[in-house]
Amino acid sequence: MNGISFLIFALLIAGLCLLFNVSPFDLTSQLMDRVVNDKQDIQSVIKKTVPKKRRLLFRRSPFQGLTTTIREAQMILKTTNRESVFTILVMAATILFIMGLILGLMMENILISAVLGVGLALFPFWYIKLAEITYRKELNDELNKTLSVITTSYSRSRNIIKAIEENLHHINPPLLPVFEAFVFDISYITADIPGALLEMSEKIDNQIYKEWCRAVIACQDNPNLIETLPAIVRKFTDIKEANDDFGTDMHTPLRIVLTMVFMNVGVPVLFYFINRTWYLALMDSWGGKIILAVVLMIIFISLNAAIKDIKPIEYNR
Repeated sequence: MNGISFLIFALLIAGLCLLFNVSPFDLTSQLMDRVVNDKQDIQSVIKKTVPKKRRLLFRRSPFQGLTTTIREAQMILKTTNRESVFTILVMAATILFIMGLILGLMMENILISAVLGVGLALFPFWYIKLAEITYRKELNDELNKTLSVITTSYSRSRNIIKAIEENLHHINPPLLPVFEAFVFDISYITADIPGALLEMSEKIDNQIYKEWCRAVIACQDNPNLIETLPAIVRKFTDIKEANDDFGTDMHTPLRIVLTMVFMNVGVPVLFYFINRTWYLALMDSWGGKIILAVVLMIIFISLNAAIKDIKPIEYNR
């Protein structure tokens, strides 16, 4: 009954938004920005000035970790030129939050309702985080192929513009617009090849790619440095081999957490079939409700920490 009442309340809020011409997209985006963006208050200033060793005394709370997850998802969308998706992401999180509240109220457990609302709202941000890993791998593979063919042509022709032009049909998105913009700028806007290369290097967030662009800039003054380009491109192969070797180990924390989730979710189900009294005590008594809410909160915090720890191996100078 509480769940139905909350659903009616949610529909009433939606009706008020339509009545006063308030966009839920704008409203949720502004609220999320206030939660995610850093605030330059006195506490943040003090933490920045406190020495690193003393800062270890101030452990980050789990709620700060949840805020970091949202901020990381926003940064991922920004680096992949999909900032407009963040508003849709926030709306999806809002809908899941309401669904979690309704589900908890239907179970007549207000504590689980709050935990479910926050936990389910994080699912879209976790999806972006996991999708970024696949995106990074695909970007590295595409950069490896593209820079390899351009480097081969450049070594033969000693002309970077010609090398890029004759290989445009081999380049796929998201790299194709970047190299097409470079050729267009050199052909119709500017004759400053080093400046155009430097501008092109800032359009893709990849350290090996940036190093390759800087090396090509150096080749404009000293063509003998072209011989260093294949060694830079081979770093993509090294990174791929390292990710293939350690990929299983990187996913171990997530597998452990998912096993824990399966075991904890299975306990109430097991109680239902083995001993109905235990099940009713767990679901109906306040002690059982508190235990379920605490366990569910630990599950969501553990999932968040495990997903944050999954990071592909990348090259850093």
